[in-house]
Amino acid sequence: MRWVFAVAILLAIPFIFSLSTFIIMIINLTMIYAIAALGLNLIMGYTGQVSIGHAAFMSIGAYASTILVLKFSLPMPLGIICGMLLGAIFGLALGFPSLRLRGFYLAITTMGFGVAVEQIFGAWKDFTGGHIGIRNIPKLGNEVQSYYLILVIFLISIYIFHVLTSHNIGRAFKAIRENDLVARTFGVNLTYFKVLAFVIGSAYAGLAGALYAHTVGYIAPSNFGLSKSLELLAIVAIGGMGITFGPIIGASLYTILPFFFSRVNFSLSIIFGSILVTTVLFMPRGIGYHLYSLLLKYGELPLVLMKRRKRSKEGKYIQLSFGRMHYYENRPDGRAILCIHGNFGSYRWFKPLAEKLPDYRVIAVDLPNFGDSSRADSSLDFYARAVQEFIEKMQIKPVVIAHSLGGAVGMLLALKCSNSMQSLILVDPCPVDGLVTPTENMPYLELYKTNRSILRKSILGLLKTVKDRKFIENLVDDALKMNPESIYKHAIELGQFNVIERVKQIKIPVVVVWGNLDPLLTSKQIKDTSEILNAELKILNNIGHTPFVENPDLFIESVRSYLQGG
Repeated sequence: MRWVFAVAILLAIPFIFSLSTFIIMIINLTMIYAIAALGLNLIMGYTGQVSIGHAAFMSIGAYASTILVLKFSLPMPLGIICGMLLGAIFGLALGFPSLRLRGFYLAITTMGFGVAVEQIFGAWKDFTGGHIGIRNIPKLGNEVQSYYLILVIFLISIYIFHVLTSHNIGRAFKAIRENDLVARTFGVNLTYFKVLAFVIGSAYAGLAGALYAHTVGYIAPSNFGLSKSLELLAIVAIGGMGITFGPIIGASLYTILPFFFSRVNFSLSIIFGSILVTTVLFMPRGIGYHLYSLLLKYGELPLVLMKRRKRSKEGKYIQLSFGRMHYYENRPDGRAILCIHGNFGSYRWFKPLAEKLPDYRVIAVDLPNFGDSSRADSSLDFYARAVQEFIEKMQIKPVVIAHSLGGAVGMLLALKCSNSMQSLILVDPCPVDGLVTPTENMPYLELYKTNRSILRKSILGLLKTVKDRKFIENLVDDALKMNPESIYKHAIELGQFNVIERVKQIKIPVVVVWGNLDPLLTSKQIKDTSEILNAELKILNNIGHTPFVENPDLFIESVRSYLQGG
């Protein structure tokens, strides 16, 4: 949706600036330099190779398209394509030396290539016009026509770049960037991917050069000299290496700053250089990375706050000592089944199960700090006491189904009030010796507080086989209601959770259900937990972390004897 909104704005720009062709020209140049910088970003930001002669490929594309169109009457679209292909061919030629060079030596090689190309075009007067250059180059059209054509090419370039860097090729590039020896060990073909990065990156530069020639209408070797290569390098460094939209930010600053400082008698090189130094010192990963971080953290905060305030129209409330507990039940009587959800969960996770068990009184609660229940202490022991109080006040003796984090609560509950329970069904539960959250995953927990999209992606990862998208969206909205202050506390307590000795005191029947495709729990963790609990283990094939949601019928069949015993 955000991309649609962004494209709509881009399409409307000529109408917004209908009286200023100069501004549209500035935007056209911004997109052209962004395309060239995308190519350099692929070489340096994703593959970790150094190139200080990138503007040379722009000049190759510019001169190739210009000469083919002017001297050989080739149609302009074909000329632009030929300029791009010729840039790729020279990138192929330069890519092979990169296999034997790195760091400073590769930088010197690419810089020498850039200087050589500039001198060749300056000396080849019959075709290039020498250092004077070529004038009256056929243009793409007027500024507005050029804008829309460049915009289409720009968007296609971004899409191709995103596809390349988001899949196996992109992962290979990043592996080479981090450590080419390790990459080779894991089967990455260094020769192929290093050369491929140069070929694609140079093709982008060749395309940008051809578009530049047919937009400005004049080219000269000095337009694509060493200074231009260094400026492209600065564009990528300022915008952010290894980020798709980093070069776009850098290119925007590069082309817009001269417009703002055109009436000020101050060197633009000093201004742009100061921005570069500031970025390197205080934002080493580039402006784009920090803007992206801010967007992830705060961009969806208004939506999250709105969702967090929304209350469910389903269910009831019961007043307990800590406040109100929200719960849902499918019928007011019958054999009671009490369902305890996991982290970021709510009563709604058990609605598919309740629909499949109309003859049972299925009660699903929102634990304190979750869903529409009151905020309170975040400890697992407190949750167990809250559920115990709920059972006593509801005057039921249920079969308890406890999932994930709720599994830890269920074990503690069984230790506190086993006489008030029929049996305990643990579904993909927290192991008896705890579940440690990897250190690298902790920043994601922080984002879960304010970013719905990332939280949604995580829940979708657990429910790949569930087709009801409206149901999933409701689960995500419920997950946002979780008390943000509890997120870290849960992660820490689950990591420290250890009831190996205590659970041996549980006297009621216990069954452990585990989906063999669970991405969070290993088979060893589950088997060890089952043995320590002296529980029956039910393994469900081709099921993930939430069997009662992914395949309620199979789940019910696997625990039917326990349900009937309730």
